[in-house]
Amino acid sequence: MTGQAPRVALICAIAFSIVNLKAADRPQSKPTPSAAAKNREQSNWLTFPPSSAKKFVLPDGLTIIVQEDRSAPVASVQAWCATGSIVEDEKLGAGLSHILEHMLFKGTKTQKANDIAQKVQDVGGYINAYTSFDRTVFWIDVPKDGVESALAVLSDAMMNSTLPPEEYNKEQEVIRREFAMNVDDPDRMLSLLLFATAYQKHPYRLPVIGEMEIYNQLTQEQVMQYYKTRYVPNNLTFIVVGDVDAEKIHQQLADYFKNYPGKALKPVFVPNEPPQLGRREVHNEFATELSRLSIAWHIPEITHPDVPALDLLAGILGDGRSSRLYRRVREQTGLAYGVSAFSYTPGDPGLFGVDATVDPKKRDEAQKLILQMIDEIKQAGVTADELVKAQKMSLAHHFDALTTMRGQASDIGSNWLLTRNLDFSRHYLIAVQKVTLADIRRVAAKYLVDQNLTVASLNPKGSVGPKQEASKPPAAAEIQNFELSNGLRLLVREDARLPLVSITAVFRSGLLAETSETKSKRSAVRFPAKPGTTA
Repeated sequence: MTGQAPRVALICAIAFSIVNLKAADRPQSKPTPSAAAKNREQSNWLTFPPSSAKKFVLPDGLTIIVQEDRSAPVASVQAWCATGSIVEDEKLGAGLSHILEHMLFKGTKTQKANDIAQKVQDVGGYINAYTSFDRTVFWIDVPKDGVESALAVLSDAMMNSTLPPEEYNKEQEVIRREFAMNVDDPDRMLSLLLFATAYQKHPYRLPVIGEMEIYNQLTQEQVMQYYKTRYVPNNLTFIVVGDVDAEKIHQQLADYFKNYPGKALKPVFVPNEPPQLGRREVHNEFATELSRLSIAWHIPEITHPDVPALDLLAGILGDGRSSRLYRRVREQTGLAYGVSAFSYTPGDPGLFGVDATVDPKKRDEAQKLILQMIDEIKQAGVTADELVKAQKMSLAHHFDALTTMRGQASDIGSNWLLTRNLDFSRHYLIAVQKVTLADIRRVAAKYLVDQNLTVASLNPKGSVGPKQEASKPPAAAEIQNFELSNGLRLLVREDARLPLVSITAVFRSGLLAETSETKSKRSAVRFPAKPGTTA
């Protein structure tokens, strides 16, 4: 779950079959005093019925999930492909998933881009898509009479897109403009800097859109190969929520996909991020008048039992004007123009962090105060009122997200993609209500530690450079680590005591990498020494 600022208004009456709030029944046996207090607390918890969504799996592996909701004569039709930027394998960092998001509605074997757009418009629909680290999602919101057409459009795009070269060239320029917009956006650039610093091995270190240098090397043929490899029935999930008949949806998709067999999916190795063993800090310059500061710690993935407490801690720290950070860092001390906290927990371990916009001269002081406030929570915890408020706001945020068909479909899709459990949101919201004051203090002490800390900032031109230039050169014992754009890692230690340079190249190889064919060749692979050197 993410700790973005949820809306304050609690949606008290949700007319969805997915959410049915009721008070938990009290036990019949006579409780002890302590048990009575616990039971009174639990009686105020909201409980949720199991998901009523219907799931079908076709012989080719295509998954279909339908939630019938007749509260309005509309529906959201979504196609989820379990592919995103972290599974681009040998083209990691190229943005293959993102460019396919742009291209799949640009023409199929039987329809041109204009034909697709016209079909959606004719039934009063709205079409869009997005790409993330682990998914690419295409969706059409339509009146209920347009569901059949929406399913046909999405099915055709998933299986029969041709990625027309002329359209590909146009979209390449569109995406290059996206790159340019990102480069001009200090908030976006700070986010990229934070992830590139916090993650050293995991592909979360790379932007979803890709890196321009690698993206520019892509060809239409390479993108088509990726499409044929990843867009197969057994890697797709269709989700439909709204005023629909689940059996009719099932039958229509079964009829369409009967000619498309499932295919073997090549396993993609996604490296785990190793534990961080020391603070990482980077302060760069940017064309901005104010400094942007991000402070973050590694935390577990979404299914970990500590996540509800971490999400609530983010709300207590930085959600709204009554939050701790806002009142103290902005209002009382005036050290920041804006400050917030987040808990980002995707399918793999995520980040807990604090963002602040500050005067460059006050950045260090603001950072010091934020870390001091984190330490205060680790030592003294939070108040009961703060916890209750955060719990209510978390529930409100999730209920608010379910007030549209698209919101319900997104919730179902995330549940299934990340956990293969349609009731995950239900279990999560119950867990949120069970979080205690001790849990908040425990997770703060466990994860928000200095060795797990990453600090990144973007600052006005000239506010960082002079300080760096005046600093002393690295001592002989200090090693500088550089990673070039082609992936080559360079370790440099400056030592001016002698006019000599020593260079060593190390390759991942050796006995463990040998095969029966290459074993006999090992001794022959030697570089001859030249005069004045050693081999």
